[in-house]
Amino acid sequence: MFRNHSQKAQQGNVYIVAIFVIVVMGMLALSMLRISWSNQDTLTRELLGNQASLLAQAGNEWGLTHLFPLNGEESVDDILARCSNLSSSAGNAAIALVENSGTPCSAPIITCESPASGVPEDLRYFRVTSVATCNDGNIFEVQREQTVWVKGIRDE
Repeated sequence: MFRNHSQKAQQGNVYIVAIFVIVVMGMLALSMLRISWSNQDTLTRELLGNQASLLAQAGNEWGLTHLFPLNGEESVDDILARCSNLSSSAGNAAIALVENSGTPCSAPIITCESPASGVPEDLRYFRVTSVATCNDGNIFEVQREQTVWVKGIRDE
């Protein structure tokens, strides 16, 4: 009779140990799930950030190509005219950049700012800025802005 009582007491201990193991394993599983979700979240943001950064860079390169074309006039007045016209002509190019990239991004906004009038020629710089926004369609939206300062070419 004493042995039978000892086995019942041990069975109660086994239940306690089993419940403890199940709870600990459940906590470990939840921790691993949280770490996995966090890694996916970080990867999504990094990917969208890289896509937006590269799209903004492509927008700046297009803006510089428009500002300084290979066969274009190089006088300061011509560059000023192209700079003031850049924002209006960038729309179709920006849409083409997004369509050809295959990324989940909106068309970059490309702008050009010219120096104020009366600035000496040695200090005349143009600022081309491109802002690109990418999102995954759910919760993440990443925006990158890149700015390039360029100096006009002097007539010689």
